[in-house]
Amino acid sequence: MATANNQSTNKQLNQQMNALSLNTAQESSTTPKPSQSTTTHEDNTDNTGEIIYTNHFPCRFANDITFYQYDVKVEEFHHRNNRFGDMTGREKRRQIVTNIFFDRIIHPTAVCWYDEGSCIYSTSILSETYPVVHEHEDQGNRYRLTINSQSATSSTNDLDQSSIRIIETLIKQALKEQFKCIGSVFYQWDEQAEPDGLYDILVGFRQALCLTESDVTLNVDTTKTRFYPHSDLLDFIWNRWMKQTRQFSGHLPDDVYYQISNFLKGVEITTYQSDNQRTYVLTGEYSDVLPEQIVVREQNLLAYYRGLGFELRYPNLYCLKAHKPNNPNYIVDLPIELCQFREWQPAKEDENVKPVPAPPADERFRSILRLVQSCNFRDGRLFQEIQFNVGCADMMDVPYDILQTRQILSGRRYGFTNPVSIRRMGFLYLTDQRNHYASQNNTNFFDRFYQAARGKQVQLPQRRDEFEIHADRNLDNTLRDYLGECKRRQYEFILCVENCRNPQVHETFKRIAYHEYGIPTQCANFSKISRPNNLRSYCDNLLLSVNAKLYGENKQVAELQTDVRTMYIGADVLHSKNNYRGELPSIAAVVASMNSDCTQTAQRVSQQWPVEGRQSEEAILLLKDMVIELLRAYQDMNQGMLPKRVVVYRDGVDDGQLERVRNEEVTALRNAFEAVYPPKATRPDLTLIVVKKRHHTRFFRQIKPSREIMNVESGVVVDSCIVNPYYPNFFLNSHKPALGTNKIGNYVVLVNDTESPLVDLEELTYSLCHADQRIGSQLSESIPSVVHLADAAANNSRQLFVSNIRPANGPRARILEVHDDVQNAPNMF
Repeated sequence: MATANNQSTNKQLNQQMNALSLNTAQESSTTPKPSQSTTTHEDNTDNTGEIIYTNHFPCRFANDITFYQYDVKVEEFHHRNNRFGDMTGREKRRQIVTNIFFDRIIHPTAVCWYDEGSCIYSTSILSETYPVVHEHEDQGNRYRLTINSQSATSSTNDLDQSSIRIIETLIKQALKEQFKCIGSVFYQWDEQAEPDGLYDILVGFRQALCLTESDVTLNVDTTKTRFYPHSDLLDFIWNRWMKQTRQFSGHLPDDVYYQISNFLKGVEITTYQSDNQRTYVLTGEYSDVLPEQIVVREQNLLAYYRGLGFELRYPNLYCLKAHKPNNPNYIVDLPIELCQFREWQPAKEDENVKPVPAPPADERFRSILRLVQSCNFRDGRLFQEIQFNVGCADMMDVPYDILQTRQILSGRRYGFTNPVSIRRMGFLYLTDQRNHYASQNNTNFFDRFYQAARGKQVQLPQRRDEFEIHADRNLDNTLRDYLGECKRRQYEFILCVENCRNPQVHETFKRIAYHEYGIPTQCANFSKISRPNNLRSYCDNLLLSVNAKLYGENKQVAELQTDVRTMYIGADVLHSKNNYRGELPSIAAVVASMNSDCTQTAQRVSQQWPVEGRQSEEAILLLKDMVIELLRAYQDMNQGMLPKRVVVYRDGVDDGQLERVRNEEVTALRNAFEAVYPPKATRPDLTLIVVKKRHHTRFFRQIKPSREIMNVESGVVVDSCIVNPYYPNFFLNSHKPALGTNKIGNYVVLVNDTESPLVDLEELTYSLCHADQRIGSQLSESIPSVVHLADAAANNSRQLFVSNIRPANGPRARILEVHDDVQNAPNMF
């Protein structure tokens, strides 16, 4: 982008921020919208009729403020042990510390705020000596706050990530006085929920303070979340689950208990017993007998609750089994009619439930503005302490470029650029359920698949060797017999139609095929091939994967063609959910192109365990070893030649880990070069770019005459104004979203041996977003293809590891070993 453009924009922003009042509380906490930044289209004209807005808002705070950081410990008194112990629960700790702040126990005048962990911040010195111990009593319970030491200081005069984090903590604590906070998302207390089947949907927002080229900005993004409705559980079952409109009859069918059991497992409910509200976690199971047969304290459950003042209206309902949140071994029986869903409880993730639909661009744009303007950034005591102010009248507009459309090369008559010829191929129907129409559906599918292959010039064998396997207790042996025969007949590929409810059937098939016999496979979903309206497009998409897995090329990106031998690498780590103690392994995947066009790839995947007792870590422990193997694979496929340039896209790294990647993983990459390249050979130039997807920056395009808000088009790139000032980086929108508001990638350049201009790296990245052989020639992705393939490899390869058990006294990481025939097969997973 033009330097003059950036300087003009920054000057406008500085003038805008200087206009913010820091001292007059009566004035509005908004500023005029920034003047339109000059957009740099291909012709660099100003009359394009478009503005690009971003969900960043300029903010200011007073100068010469010193922040003091204190290390603290929050404890509660355990009567059973007669001593103080650590307090669990972030919200509970926050409430206790807030009460201590309110009572002026820490300091008579100091303003303090708490990060809900181990740090308190203040603009005052709290004591001359440490530790300082404060005890607090609330409703007969005793608590203790210990300030161990003053550990650090920072200032608004010298902003860095530390001071930004302190101010961000202040903002979060101040907003908690105005909104309900669940995790890191804020919700308005009085918002009307949108019913969504069994759930309610609420719109919330996230906020983050960003240190950018144009000073400090507040980034705000909305999110839609499913919650369990705050209703009686019996009403939920009768009205929402069973969809009944008549009055409840006092009885539930047996199949309803069975159907809803898994849905309720792990859900928190509240009950009123005596005058106390209690919280329980449902096990997903029910009692075997009715309440009159359940004995509690030498009386049946009906009499027990009658003694508590609750006459059960529906004694013919089986009870729910539940336990206290911190005591899973103590199971109780709870009458359904006394239970409510715990308020503000997000619905648990379920792969069978579709994601919440993302709002379109115009709806998200208006929602963000409405929520930001509803925040009171002036009157709160914490905000006043640092004179915090936000220009929330309008979003910032930013200068941008639009990269030219990529030129995609296809084969003759829109066929593949390099279609494969398959001489011998197996067609397998793998099922664990009977279906009378399976034979006809499979025939229709295979016929349509052959028709799609002819259209792309892929040659398939004239004879179709079809076979059916029914999943039973002998599945392993049956698969080995079939795959062994396929290997003997020199089958090059197996197309498998799966009609299985049990996911282990698929995992078993893949594991035996790749570990023991080395035959590439592609699985088709029986439910999808049974839909005649979508069968043609389904076969076309399936053929993309088949041709790519057999070293074919579906398309080429003209802009990637170069005489410089280049290897593109994508790397990512996938962690197991809820792996707080490090009991389950993470999966690290590295995918590398085997040519400069990035049309063929190979991959290496490893299992890695964190240090015992700790959470998963983002580092790729065997990066050097995996890159060594991929470099040798490249050498084998390129007549002994090695790449002169290696471009690495590293996924899943946040700002706090950038230096670790630069210090550790760059060293691992260069060590891999030393291990493979001859002693006197020139080492390849390395470019390493971190791909950040977990940010919340959005772009919106406004057409001037109509003021219509829509998604920005593919190719829009922003590399100034809102970018991180410490690293060369840019935002790139490389795709056209089908629904919702597009999520853009943020690319941070950590290593650039070739000293390529940033615009060249933007062009290269945009080209790589079109290179994935599994998508159509007119489509592109939100991230480079090698990164997307690494994500897929990490996710899909779990089924190929024989065990998830940590090796006793063994290494913390191991590379997945498969049959030699498929070790370097493209898109193996």
